[in-house]
Amino acid sequence: MPISVSDMQPILTVDRIEVRYGKVVAATDISLVIGKGEIVTLLGPNGAGKTSVLKAIAGLVAPADGRIAFDDGKTVHELAGKPGHVLAKLGIAHVPAQNIVLPRMTVEENLEVGGRFLMSDRAALQRSVRSLMDRFPILAERRTQYAGLLSGGEQRQLAIARALVAKPRLMLLDEPSIGLAPKTLGEIFGLLKRINREDGIEMLLVEQNVVKALELANRAYVMRVGAMDFSGPCEDLARDERLANAYLGS
Repeated sequence: MPISVSDMQPILTVDRIEVRYGKVVAATDISLVIGKGEIVTLLGPNGAGKTSVLKAIAGLVAPADGRIAFDDGKTVHELAGKPGHVLAKLGIAHVPAQNIVLPRMTVEENLEVGGRFLMSDRAALQRSVRSLMDRFPILAERRTQYAGLLSGGEQRQLAIARALVAKPRLMLLDEPSIGLAPKTLGEIFGLLKRINREDGIEMLLVEQNVVKALELANRAYVMRVGAMDFSGPCEDLARDERLANAYLGS
């Protein structure tokens, strides 16, 4: 039986944030929580404000109001308004939807960049890169190849691997399915599930592929335009007509 929100140990707490671009309100009164060991997905139709919420959590845009807190196991950090590089040092990795690799750098160089400013120990960085090469065989094969020449699925694997170099506690992923063929999509989502289980890394996933997101995640939050609509365990929401109404209209 899924753990209720009231009983879980929160890793990330988002409390009534508002995201604005100038005078335009992209999302308001947004609250969500990620518990220990969880994958949580944020769903909703195009234009609902999902990516804006993720950007606020990732430190790419400062929320106009509300609170974002991250528990790294030792300290509860207040994140609202802190830039992305500060969050990265706290153990929060962000994998964006677009421009996910450095195309004119090799696969190995991309991985090194993922940990260079987060890991002062050069030897530890090299060990981490070698470990990821073992874990992602296709990246080991393409080690000296420019990242811009990789396929879409290979670039997505590289972006995920680069986020893992410094051993984060929490991963924020924006549309990991974008541009992927069905077979590759299944491989990427299987990879994310293994990372969650084997590495103990919690995840917040913004995703348009509702079926795959519900299969991967433990719980889902569903947005309407600019606001939160409802939430619940994925196994329940998969049978909930409100989910279809959110995308197709009631």
